[in-house]
Amino acid sequence: MAREAIEDALRFEHPLRRYTSFRVGGCAEVFAEPTDMGQLQEVLRYGNEQGLDVSVLGKGCNVLISDDGVRGMVVHLTGWYFNRIEKRGDGMIVCGGGANLSRLVADTAQWGLEGLETLVGVPGSLGGAVAMNAGGRHGAIGSYVRGVTSIGYDGEIHHYGSEEIEFGYRCSSLSGEIIMDAELELVTGDKDAISTRMSDIFHQKNKTQPLTSRSAGCVFKNPEGHSAGALIDTLGLKSMRIGDAAVSGKHANFIINLGSATASQIMELICKIRDEVKRRYGQILDMEIKIW
Repeated sequence: MAREAIEDALRFEHPLRRYTSFRVGGCAEVFAEPTDMGQLQEVLRYGNEQGLDVSVLGKGCNVLISDDGVRGMVVHLTGWYFNRIEKRGDGMIVCGGGANLSRLVADTAQWGLEGLETLVGVPGSLGGAVAMNAGGRHGAIGSYVRGVTSIGYDGEIHHYGSEEIEFGYRCSSLSGEIIMDAELELVTGDKDAISTRMSDIFHQKNKTQPLTSRSAGCVFKNPEGHSAGALIDTLGLKSMRIGDAAVSGKHANFIINLGSATASQIMELICKIRDEVKRRYGQILDMEIKIW
């Protein structure tokens, strides 16, 4: 594929920090912003021809990007097609993989459809949320997924019904693919009751999580039978700090950027926390956020 045919979708040595919720990280060797399915296929074809490793970046809310940047090609979905949220019939919603999850939650509540209000306060894109089965103690998005259209890094398009997708704790069988759109099925409920529940859940989260800080959500998965945040808290690590990278005083499983933190400072803090939890409790904390 001639590079000239997708020139408007490509940038080189492009800074990534403004695309991430941590606001840290270096440049992408190649940064691609396709606006529709056809252009996405051409971008992936170009990447394969150039021998570039491919990574997909949604809203950057669950990733820590190295200060040295990312080798290969980073794909960021943009444009109407990948950001659309459409209501089709009773309770059926079709969303592009790049659609804003917070907007989806607000829209479905406004339409009187219940289920996704439990995800209020969870940032990110629809594609990222489905791929990692985003959620919390109130529920996860995988329960509402009825179909997914995705594309492999080789450019091959796949269609999956819900029975073909495996959802687990912060994971799914869709990793390694780019979610172009997903079909969700919700149920009609009382609009006022849905709004009230959404407001209650948001206020509850806001009291215990640093929702307005520069973070990437929970850093670690909860070990079976334990809370990662509670383990870190009982060790007295809340507000532990390296440079401008700090453990949140609201929730010990969040690391926040106080202003000018670097990715290396955040990573150093992550390693110190993991080492201390393993030393004191014998628990190995697995990462929930992705490290690029």
